[in-house]
Amino acid sequence: MASKDVERLFAILPTFEHQKGIRLFDDVAKDPANAAPILQELVLVVSNHDDPQLHTPHGLLTLEAGRDLLRLTRPPGGLGLLRFLVLYNFSLQKRPLTTAAVEAEARAIPAATPGDMERAYRKVVHDHAGTKAAALLARVGLDHGIEAAAHLAIRASLDDLGRLGHNLTIAVAYSEAASSLGLPRGLVPLANLGHAQAVSLQGVRPIDIPIFANAGAGKPDVELLSRLLEDWEFDRVEEILRALAFEGQADAAYRPLLVAASAEPGFLGHTLSEAHAARLASRYLTPPENAWLLWKLYRTLTTKFGYPDFLRLGPPESTDRSSLIAALESSLRYKSPPAEETVRGALEADVPLDDILAAVVDFYGQWTVGEKEHTISYLNAVLQTARFLGREEALLPLAIGLSKLPF
Repeated sequence: MASKDVERLFAILPTFEHQKGIRLFDDVAKDPANAAPILQELVLVVSNHDDPQLHTPHGLLTLEAGRDLLRLTRPPGGLGLLRFLVLYNFSLQKRPLTTAAVEAEARAIPAATPGDMERAYRKVVHDHAGTKAAALLARVGLDHGIEAAAHLAIRASLDDLGRLGHNLTIAVAYSEAASSLGLPRGLVPLANLGHAQAVSLQGVRPIDIPIFANAGAGKPDVELLSRLLEDWEFDRVEEILRALAFEGQADAAYRPLLVAASAEPGFLGHTLSEAHAARLASRYLTPPENAWLLWKLYRTLTTKFGYPDFLRLGPPESTDRSSLIAALESSLRYKSPPAEETVRGALEADVPLDDILAAVVDFYGQWTVGEKEHTISYLNAVLQTARFLGREEALLPLAIGLSKLPF
């Protein structure tokens, strides 16, 4: 498809002209090579989502979750999901921020040390000064890089993780979008994150996170962590989390929490989505910050730990890959047989986990009911957690998640 048609679609995306936009999308989507550029442009456009009437602007949360899901497959797979994201985009109110305008506003901020910038940002967020917060966060991105700005915003979200963890998940989604877009386009999601935090964190006082000089006396042992959690021996858990954080293994330290959250995913999957977002946040945070967040979530997010024995994999009953994938599709289409049975059969027969995840994403276009914003976010948390846990423990999030999600 000619590049001019793709450019025409890009020009329509920020508007409400959904009929013209989706017709053009259906044309350009015939060339699989157009999928990645369209998705990248959607990230930029949807990062401008602005609706003062919404307590939580789900626009970029949904788009980022969809983008991560689409990374699990390849064109023409996932076309149904991408088409939905394009349509969804047209329903969103947006700010008219552009890369050039955000950069100009940022450069109007006087240069300062990182410490001064951090204190200034926290003050304007506290005072509900969204325009100043947007310019400051973008200036940090210009001077010190997107990851430094992401760290500042995600650290600010730790002062109040938010109802259902939305303050944290929003900070992570906008940071991931900015990182994906790179400079200078990544300044747009950073600026909008400043606007969002000036609403969600207004009046919130910064909390003190203990600064540790080293890993302490704990052992960076995830298996030991899992056993202690199952036995409810929390007096030793904190020191292990600290050791894992200082050893650069904060990501791995989330494994027992993600197992627990997969079993009890919470209202519309928000518990699992929060744990997944926190794992993503770990790459932006310092070891003391990671240790603090891990300890908080392990104490507050769920109450039951351990992988259920009845979901352990056994020997294969069938090795006919085509019939196993067909059975999985039946689970998605009719919820019969249940996903626990069909996903188990595929995993036990050594069907690659990545193929199973891709099959779920590819089927998404046929899902016609449910609150799509929460469906996509929860589905992404389920599939990303399954991939993180690996073949031996992927059945838990997949069986529970696919049984709860509306098709």
